[in-house]
Amino acid sequence: MITLIMILVILEIIRIIKVKRNKDIVNYKKIYKPRRYLITLNELKFYKVLIQVAEELNLVVFAQVSLYNILETQKQLDYTTKERFFRKIASKSIDFVLADPNNCRIRLCIELDDSTHNRPDRIKRDEFINGLFKELEINLIRYPVYNTYYKESLKNKIQENIQEHYYIN
Repeated sequence: MITLIMILVILEIIRIIKVKRNKDIVNYKKIYKPRRYLITLNELKFYKVLIQVAEELNLVVFAQVSLYNILETQKQLDYTTKERFFRKIASKSIDFVLADPNNCRIRLCIELDDSTHNRPDRIKRDEFINGLFKELEINLIRYPVYNTYYKESLKNKIQENIQEHYYIN
């Protein structure tokens, strides 16, 4: 009789473990869907010219760089403050970042401004980014969307805006 009770208890424990595991299984197709493109068609047109310019200026191009890859919170901040300010940047990205190919040091950030930047939510976001980058002395240019991009014009704009900054930890 004791053996039968032990077997039933063990079987119940196994059933409970299986139920718990099944609750942890998520059907990701109900939550996510893959994006078809990494960047928009406007960004792609710009990117094709930008990589030519970057090569001439001995720079590398990164697309859709998350702000948390550009910024970090100060080490001395308490956990709650760090989390609060991390959340302000966590879902935001910069369209293009030009970096030194030898050490990936950020040289210039570029936002390509299309018609979506006229929406109130985007205006607010752009004001936040502009103020943040200005205060932190991170080079940022906003470049309007055009039907055609001219390499020399883009190159001149980049050269005018790249400055050397020495970031202090």
